[in-house]
Amino acid sequence: MQSATRLPFVLQEIFELFKGSLSIDDLADFYAKLNSALGSRLVAFARQFIDKQAIQVFSNAGKSLFIAVITEDCYIKKKRKKKSVHLLPDVNYCFCNSFQTKVLQLGEAYTCEHVLALRLAFLLDNCINCIQFKEVQPHRFDNLLKEFSSPPLQGSGDNLSHKMTLGLEYTNYRFVGCLENIKTFAAGIRSIGFGDHGIFHINEDGLRCTVEQGKCIQANLFITPACFSDYHVNGLVHFTINMNVLIECLSIFAGIDCSMKMFYKDDDPLVIILEPHDEDNIRTECSIKTTHYDETMDFCLDADGVLNTVFIKGREMANIFHDLDKSAEELQITLSPRKPYFKVETLGVMQSECSIEVAKTSEMMILFNCKNLTTARYKISLMRATQRAMLAASKVAIKTDSSGLLEMHFMMQDENQAEVYAQFYITPVVEND
Repeated sequence: MQSATRLPFVLQEIFELFKGSLSIDDLADFYAKLNSALGSRLVAFARQFIDKQAIQVFSNAGKSLFIAVITEDCYIKKKRKKKSVHLLPDVNYCFCNSFQTKVLQLGEAYTCEHVLALRLAFLLDNCINCIQFKEVQPHRFDNLLKEFSSPPLQGSGDNLSHKMTLGLEYTNYRFVGCLENIKTFAAGIRSIGFGDHGIFHINEDGLRCTVEQGKCIQANLFITPACFSDYHVNGLVHFTINMNVLIECLSIFAGIDCSMKMFYKDDDPLVIILEPHDEDNIRTECSIKTTHYDETMDFCLDADGVLNTVFIKGREMANIFHDLDKSAEELQITLSPRKPYFKVETLGVMQSECSIEVAKTSEMMILFNCKNLTTARYKISLMRATQRAMLAASKVAIKTDSSGLLEMHFMMQDENQAEVYAQFYITPVVEND
């Protein structure tokens, strides 16, 4: 990933190429190139800010300093609120949850919708006047600088996307988390429910649940604080819980929208309270026994080795695996800078072998970044553990290194567009000497 202080070279080149070009044909080509580099979803979000004229740029009296403010809607406990995102023009940095997570932590994105919207606005302003420029008095500009230099608490993502509650009712708990709707959380837990036990790690950056099976597969579910309407954690919290029991609790009101509150004290059971949205007088409280956690395997791709990465639309990826022969014992994945580019094939008895190839220009391919040929085989039984996550994902990232270790990211979104990630590590089949 490029430095977070400026747009990556490929994006700078796109903007420079179309600087001053305002024809309809040129703009169509411009957006096509942006969609290819960043994904149509991110570009669409950025364009919404322009369409709504939600961008203001404030300057000091001498117009030597500028601060941009983007206003957007968010929902807290089903109520629409306004929040402001502060940016510095020409600086690729944002305090929003998307930038902090995708760009800085996971390294899977170049920028966020706010930074992109501001760059688009400056490019298009002469044509459609999409920026409101305001020169303000020194004290007002100083206040804007203070707002910019006082970002949300680390890990909180957005000022209004959730709140850190420190009320007296929570002082006895190490962790309290409230969700307005458990749909995405429950889907995420089910997606990694192949093992008996889940190890929870909770801190200010969010909640992570890890499930392992032997030394062959590990799954991590990441829930950011932005997904919660209320989030409080005291220090680092760790515990182990029975995944089957947790999934059963989350399924009590199957098919019905409901909210959830989670409470945890040291060594005590995890308390979960479920309340259906449409029933004022019904709630269920579950108390799930917790145990001390064990250390998990430290899977990590070799940073110095060959690293190939592809992003594929979730539903299409699920269809690929669904079409493969289920009687096969092994699955082989090939990533190559040349044809076949991305190939999945089953290996086993001769009559059950089949393969599927995806070109790098395919519509299902969101990003294709392969520098060297990598081929590795994996147990079909391990790959099946990713099926639930694949069906729930809007986007799937596949990464490999020269050792053949497979890393898969499954991105899911809740109703407020906050993202939940399921990450799988699967070890390759090793040939016997």
